[in-house]
Amino acid sequence: MKRRWKGDDAGAALPLVLVLVTVIAVVLGALLSFADTSVRTTVALRDQAASAYTADGALQAGINAIRNGTFTGAAGEHCFGGSDTLTLPDFGGAGPAAVSCTADPAKVLIQCPSLSVCNRPGNAILTLGTGGEDGLNIQQPTGSAFRVHGVVYSNSNIRVVNGSLDTNTAVYARDACAGTIRSTPAPSCGYGGSGLGADPGYAPALTSVPPRQPLPPCTKAGSLVTFQPGYYDDAAGLSAMMSSSSKCKDSTWWFTPGTYYFDFHNSAAVRPPSLPAGDDVWTIDNGFLVAGTPVDESGRVIAKPPVPAKIPGACSNPIEDAKAVGVQFVFGGDSRLAVKAGQAEICGTYRADRPPVALHGLTSGAESPVTATLGPASVTGDFTGTALSTVDGAGAAWIAPGKSGGSATLTATGFAPAAAPPAGTILTSAKVRVVHGNDRGASKDDRTAQFTPAGGAPIPLNLSSPNDGSAATDVTDVTSQLAQAVYDGTFTGGRLSYAVNLKHEGTELVDALQLELAYTPPALRAESGCTQLMYPSGAACALVTAVNNAGNRFYVQGTTYAPKAVLDITLNNATEPIFRFGVIARSLWVKETGSVTFTGPVIEVPDDSPGFVFGVYLSAYVCPGAGTCTPSGTPSARARVAYVDGDPTNPVPGARQVSVLSWSGNR
Repeated sequence: MKRRWKGDDAGAALPLVLVLVTVIAVVLGALLSFADTSVRTTVALRDQAASAYTADGALQAGINAIRNGTFTGAAGEHCFGGSDTLTLPDFGGAGPAAVSCTADPAKVLIQCPSLSVCNRPGNAILTLGTGGEDGLNIQQPTGSAFRVHGVVYSNSNIRVVNGSLDTNTAVYARDACAGTIRSTPAPSCGYGGSGLGADPGYAPALTSVPPRQPLPPCTKAGSLVTFQPGYYDDAAGLSAMMSSSSKCKDSTWWFTPGTYYFDFHNSAAVRPPSLPAGDDVWTIDNGFLVAGTPVDESGRVIAKPPVPAKIPGACSNPIEDAKAVGVQFVFGGDSRLAVKAGQAEICGTYRADRPPVALHGLTSGAESPVTATLGPASVTGDFTGTALSTVDGAGAAWIAPGKSGGSATLTATGFAPAAAPPAGTILTSAKVRVVHGNDRGASKDDRTAQFTPAGGAPIPLNLSSPNDGSAATDVTDVTSQLAQAVYDGTFTGGRLSYAVNLKHEGTELVDALQLELAYTPPALRAESGCTQLMYPSGAACALVTAVNNAGNRFYVQGTTYAPKAVLDITLNNATEPIFRFGVIARSLWVKETGSVTFTGPVIEVPDDSPGFVFGVYLSAYVCPGAGTCTPSGTPSARARVAYVDGDPTNPVPGARQVSVLSWSGNR
């Protein structure tokens, strides 16, 4: 029989082929299914991404629209001109979009309901004088630019001698302007508006005179000399300490955080013995003055400043740190500060509701002289009677025991003011009055008296011996002997001893024993004297005179408020802003000498500080496939944005600072 191998093999392969075709079909089907799912997923993700990008772009368009507008959240205003909705047709790949806007209810008018309740000044420079002197006088080499960040406002005129005055925002002057001024908008000279030019009336950080502080020891060059908050009245002593001939020259003068009151009395006609004569100018001519909380180069708080200190950047800056605790230097009377060859940095304290005023010139207050007639609190001795406080003929009497007379003594203690004069009190007059007599009278009688202040040496008193039987009034001036104790705050009264030796019979009468004092306690005094004269006449003087160059440096990290005084600053190669957080003065004089390479603002008010913002909430909506978009439902993205203006009441479109506080989207 013939075998059919070929036919049998073909029949067996057919099922295998069918299985293979089926497997391939299933695999291809699965692959095609996955590919379709991937395509559909890609399309969906692409649409979602387009929607997200469109929403983000819409928020950015809303942010920029407000930045280029003048919306401040005031009543009746709308975020986008006439509406609180910004419509964006055909905006992106996902279709039209819209942005809705609402003002942040927690931030009303950048937290400044008024200039007196705001944590920054309304102007970088505000001069308040209107009496004919220049409000702002800038003298500099030709081609130089004096740069300011913030509004400049003069209640009188502005005079720019050579170069230009440049600011990033507005310039106003009640009177004329002379010289080149660059601002946005153009400067308004002869300006008749109101509001920004008003004195904000910042109150000092003290309501009464703090305790007088002695000058700290000064014994070693290159040391740390520490000052404590309080009242200082000795400009000559401060100047001598901070001079190149001082025993502690080249030191760091650290004024620890707190309030300092400077009311110098070196030029006063009447001074205590320990207060040297001189003018009332505190001159820093050597060393490194650091006022406030010390920090290292990274801004970290340290226990004490180094010697030498690196200025600027030696103390915690309230512009950058909401936890900054600094100082306030308050000046009264004709007291002044001159920075010549030393370096100084004064840092204020951050406040949420008012500027960090670092330098304050008092605008009100006066001395209140005191006069007092003091009598004894107790009387002992041989005399009968204790009514010795008034001259009335009824004092203390002693009757001689016989025709040959005799001796007697009387001791009166007390003579203390009801309120002890505080340290720093200037004694202008002190007189001891003794009213005494004898009913017989004799020129050969012996009488002696002395007044001994508590803790002091006896002071002999002048006594006469009337021989006509009448009463005598003897007055002894003891001003020089008591002045130092009164100034030191240690005067608490004293003891008056009276002794008589009669040569005859009769009655000795001590009618009155009195201590008459006239003194002037320390007081918060408005700026006065030469600081109030029209500048720069020969007798006029500036509250602050400072030279700032490569070796001499003067920086105020905080607001300078001296509405009744003049500031006179000379700059040469400044490398940092000199006045941070604004200057308010009666008049400001600035001189730039030599080459000026610093391209930043010399005087500035920061666009913001911690907590100082005007905020809005923005919500973006995307409407795919629609012709227009109306805000409804859940927004595609949200943002909270802060805006800050150099001039809060007159925002400049395009010049507003933007800070995005939060950003979120629905993906």
